[in-house]
Amino acid sequence: MKKLNYLKVLFAVMFLAFVVQSCKSDDDDNANYQMENQTFVTQALTNNKFEVAAATLAQSRSQNPQIKQFASKMVTEHTAVGVDLTDLAKSMELAVPATIDPADQNNINLLGLFTGATFDKEFTKMMVESHQKAVTLFSQAASNTGVPAADLRHFAENKTPSLQQHLKEAEALKTSVQ
Repeated sequence: MKKLNYLKVLFAVMFLAFVVQSCKSDDDDNANYQMENQTFVTQALTNNKFEVAAATLAQSRSQNPQIKQFASKMVTEHTAVGVDLTDLAKSMELAVPATIDPADQNNINLLGLFTGATFDKEFTKMMVESHQKAVTLFSQAASNTGVPAADLRHFAENKTPSLQQHLKEAEALKTSVQ
């Protein structure tokens, strides 16, 4: 009888050890992630809104056909990304920012003061900086420890290559107008 009780206790201890270990490896704990879901959504959407606003301004302000073409591409592609991310965020019941970040709004206001070659230089500089920021943000979010939500990680992973391509194009434009 003592042997049976001993086996029951041993089994119970082993079971509890297994349960505790399973809980330790559970990655639902947000402390293991680089950023919260909401942080990614807010930063990605505000950055995206800035890029659309700056590109819209470039479509009307620039006299350079290459910049106008790039700006048109940015408006089209970033508008689509904004819609997709907004839909995903809403489906996850995350807040969607309605405005551009105040610092980015200041950059839009500043950009609106320029014309001609000065406008083109400032626009391409801003596009390079903004896309560098976006590539970093999306690359971090796409990593296994980026954000808790797998749907957001997948979204970031899928969009990173096009952001990297936008960055290359912005860098080439910046070099050509300097």
